[in-house]
Amino acid sequence: MAVSAIGFAGCTSTDTPTPNLPGSGSMTAKIDGSEWKAALAVQAVKASGTLQVSGSDNNGKQLNVTIMNYTGSGTYTLGGPATSGNGSNGRWTAGTSSTQTYNTMVGQGEGTCTVTEASGNVEGTFSFKAKNSDNIEVSVTNGSFKAGI
Repeated sequence: MAVSAIGFAGCTSTDTPTPNLPGSGSMTAKIDGSEWKAALAVQAVKASGTLQVSGSDNNGKQLNVTIMNYTGSGTYTLGGPATSGNGSNGRWTAGTSSTQTYNTMVGQGEGTCTVTEASGNVEGTFSFKAKNSDNIEVSVTNGSFKAGI
């Protein structure tokens, strides 16, 4: 009987993926062609039809994607023309100065975010071009994220 109990205790199922815990996960991207990885924290929050995924590194740099009117898996536009009224955006913050924050706010840049997994975990890819307050552009490409929600 003791052998049976040990046998059952050692059995686990790998058929069902375990969701990430909130605050854990991964986020990577290329910023103007240079590799970047969130090493400090990755977090996803879903509330009131909005999904926000953000990651930060040990040097105070942060990457953020916010999707308004979030409905689950699919492709969402970030930023766009000033006339679009789209509140979804991508943001890269390279430091504490206002000129070190680049945003796709409507009329400032544009891109896309594709959410491929939306239950238990949120997972997807993104890319965007964004501008800072001096109208200098940054290119964020090959972005990916996975986080618990």
